[in-house]
Amino acid sequence: MEKIVLYPPQMEKLGAALAKELAVPVAVCTAQITSEPAGASSVVSWEQFPSGSSEKDPNIKVRVDELIGKHVILLMSQDDTSNSFAQLSLLLWLQGFYVPTADADAAKGKWKSTVADGKFTMHTVGALTVVIPWYRYCQMERSCRWAYTAGADKPWSNSVADGSFIDISTAHTYAALLSADPPSPPGAASEVSVPTPPPKEILFVDIHDDLNGKPLIESALSKTGKWANPTVEYDLVTGSGTYFASAFAYFLQRAFKVDDVATTFVVFPDVGAYRRFHTMVEANLRGIPASNVLYIEKKRVGTDVTQSAALYYNAADGTQSTRSELPAKSHILIPDDFTNSGSTLFGGAGIVRQHVSGDCKVGAFVTHFVAKYERAVVDAFVQKLYSEVGQSDLNNFYTTDSIPLTTNWLLEEAAKRSGGPERVQVTSLAPLMAEWIKGRAAPSAP
Repeated sequence: MEKIVLYPPQMEKLGAALAKELAVPVAVCTAQITSEPAGASSVVSWEQFPSGSSEKDPNIKVRVDELIGKHVILLMSQDDTSNSFAQLSLLLWLQGFYVPTADADAAKGKWKSTVADGKFTMHTVGALTVVIPWYRYCQMERSCRWAYTAGADKPWSNSVADGSFIDISTAHTYAALLSADPPSPPGAASEVSVPTPPPKEILFVDIHDDLNGKPLIESALSKTGKWANPTVEYDLVTGSGTYFASAFAYFLQRAFKVDDVATTFVVFPDVGAYRRFHTMVEANLRGIPASNVLYIEKKRVGTDVTQSAALYYNAADGTQSTRSELPAKSHILIPDDFTNSGSTLFGGAGIVRQHVSGDCKVGAFVTHFVAKYERAVVDAFVQKLYSEVGQSDLNNFYTTDSIPLTTNWLLEEAAKRSGGPERVQVTSLAPLMAEWIKGRAAPSAP
């Protein structure tokens, strides 16, 4: 089945890279088509209706003859919530859309009678693969009880057993929206042949959602019965499973250079990251001692985060131990799935350096550079990273292009400091996503 890659405008660079990796034609998705004809490669025009507000309503136009019967790979961006509804609309539309019958009289009447007269045909794409590099809504993956104390310095507390407020788990509500059925055909539905929705699969990268190291969202997606992903036991070594692939595993295998595991340390900034990824580290950095795979304990109450000063590790028998000192000339990596501001990474680096007797090199890796989706946060992060020696506790920062909005800003700010050390490296997810897609047949009915 012929493949085609669709993407919103902010994913243009990653979408083109993915299409290249898959050796399929680049399906140009533009903010607005400015010429006619637009060319066979222009498939989606992401126009918006004019309005006086900053939030614009979607007005999407799609070249249907480029999509009918094809295996569509839909790359979804979640760095801008104003675009979320437009992308959900396209996702549903691809699974069952009506095309007005070519009719001169209907065209003269602005196609107003098309639905009422049933003068349309229903179509779908042949198969659908949804790729979500960064699942924005995973940050609320569970519900806690909260108590509110009016007038207190910190009014919200989740340590009260019978708190009367709970969080809405947006990780699971948005998964339900992604799994929704396409709308029924409009108007004279009984007179129109309705095709079966196409089989579809979905891929997430390093999702922030786990129960004892395994993603909770898997059961939520599987229970809908809408996804054709073959069931695969979640593998902590590769970070892969039914709906998942890991950029951290890809980084460890192909980008992280280790000269000597005896002087290499991986320090997770909290126990959650350790639980998700320590097996992956031990498998990819063969021979690394258990006492070199460490974690810092972090406590979060509301928006307040504190980190312990101790470095912990779990011995072979599962008991928790501490490590008081790291040797000079150590190569230390602080990995996590995402960062909102970088404070945990810089804080972790500062804690690590307190335990080193001499000089060392400290780098950090996150799959998703969120940075609160704000330019000012990115600028402050780069400013601190490139501070004079002794003022920045991080030597290097590695991330992926899962959030183009912030990583583009990151690269722009780093480029202004090109005379200094090259401390920023952004790795494309295109090869990882293409490898996942090419390693399976086109989706078939679940």
